[in-house]
Amino acid sequence: MGQGSSHNEVRLETRVENPKDGKEPQGLALIAHGRLGGTFDQPPIRLLAEYLRDKRQLRVVTWNARGMGQSEGGNEWTDFGIWIGDAGINDYHRMLRESMAQYVEDFPHAQENQLFLCGYSAGAIFAGCTRPIQSYPQFAPAHYILISYPVELNPLIGIHKTGSYFRSVGALLQGHGWENLPAEFNGEEPDVAGVFTITGQFEALFYGLWTGFLESKNSRKVLTQVVVEGAGHAWDDKAPRIVEEVDKWLSSLEKGS
Repeated sequence: MGQGSSHNEVRLETRVENPKDGKEPQGLALIAHGRLGGTFDQPPIRLLAEYLRDKRQLRVVTWNARGMGQSEGGNEWTDFGIWIGDAGINDYHRMLRESMAQYVEDFPHAQENQLFLCGYSAGAIFAGCTRPIQSYPQFAPAHYILISYPVELNPLIGIHKTGSYFRSVGALLQGHGWENLPAEFNGEEPDVAGVFTITGQFEALFYGLWTGFLESKNSRKVLTQVVVEGAGHAWDDKAPRIVEEVDKWLSSLEKGS
């Protein structure tokens, strides 16, 4: 795995965590980092990882961005493909493919495993542009957790790809409409267990436009959106609220099932 182009695979420093009590995981969660030096130790990622591992009994996979920690490759300042998000999306797809394969190998008899596709900041874009691998029917429909989706930075991140990034999330909610949906799905989005977005009050001037766009696409009735008062993009002392709101959401889904 060499360095260079955003389309090349590179070795990523990865953290794989199973439930601490030694019990077999009940599913798999991936959580992607933010941009400009994103790591698996950013508070929104770390707190969500611990919650999904301990409270939800999941195997949790996180990784450092290219060029960070022990991850190989360039960064946003050295590779245009990384700046516009290609590398992060490609890395998420690969991490999901490899993680699902490893999970099935480790727990070959497990069925209806939960699947969580999560991301913080630019990582929310990467997660929103990812779909489960159909060749692993052992997994139930995915839950999406999108933290601080970078609504206002999206044009700067993606330039000509911004519309596609937005449509990828809209398509999860309405079941169709994303031009980059993998061909294996034949134009129809896979079922989803739910899509959860959470944003800080002070990070998105145009957040109302984003929420309106998502609500207009929510024909599947799978969307929950939360704004946390007093929080900014870094979350700081408000980061525990992410876990609190995710827990409320998942508890409400369980009560409704």
